[in-house]
Amino acid sequence: MNILLSNDDGINSLGILTLKKILEKDFNIFVSAPSKERSATSQALTIFRRMLVEKISDNFYSVGGFPTDCVNIGLFGNIFPKIDMVISGINRGVNMGHDVHYSGTVGAARHGAVHGLYSLALSSGNRTENYDYERESIFISNFIKQKMNKLKKGIVYNINFPLEYSHEIVDMAITHLGQRTYSDQYHIAEFKENKFHYLLALTEMGYKVEKGTDFESYHQGKITITPISLNTTHEEELVLMRENFL
Repeated sequence: MNILLSNDDGINSLGILTLKKILEKDFNIFVSAPSKERSATSQALTIFRRMLVEKISDNFYSVGGFPTDCVNIGLFGNIFPKIDMVISGINRGVNMGHDVHYSGTVGAARHGAVHGLYSLALSSGNRTENYDYERESIFISNFIKQKMNKLKKGIVYNINFPLEYSHEIVDMAITHLGQRTYSDQYHIAEFKENKFHYLLALTEMGYKVEKGTDFESYHQGKITITPISLNTTHEEELVLMRENFL
């Protein structure tokens, strides 16, 4: 199986390097990742400028663009054979609840799903400097080998690892997305009349306590897996609007 790896932490992130090292023992691995960190870029795609693409080594490319650009080039840039699965990560920091709308990690995996491929987005709560993500990588290798026949194309399987967790795949929690809360603060400086510099200085993140969510299971020490659909239509509202809106 041909697996394309990408991320939003950058080509030199330990998360993607360790994932490559572990997965290439059993699969054909191809890497197309951003030349620098591109966090919180969602599914942004470069369309109005050229991008520098550098071949670091065989099947290992650095891209001067967003995570979605990296996946797109991996799929259509004539550098790799036909890809079967896209894996994005392993991200430093979780992507749960509403995070998935902003996350470049999830955005890259979602682009794989858009093109009808198997897609995984991987994130870890372990942000320790120089942490190598080997435990997580081994888990994912086993997960693919054991559960590949259960996965569907065109769905993003969003997986989050807590700091400590069971290594048994049967202990994963199948969850739905929770509700993230955000409180942002900006530094504001006027540099000309009526012109200001705004800098996002602080984001405090919380979540609403609900049963069955990724937040609940994550804080119980479970690896969470949430299937994310590409269809974002609000079906209940659609029915009500057809009945009452016009």
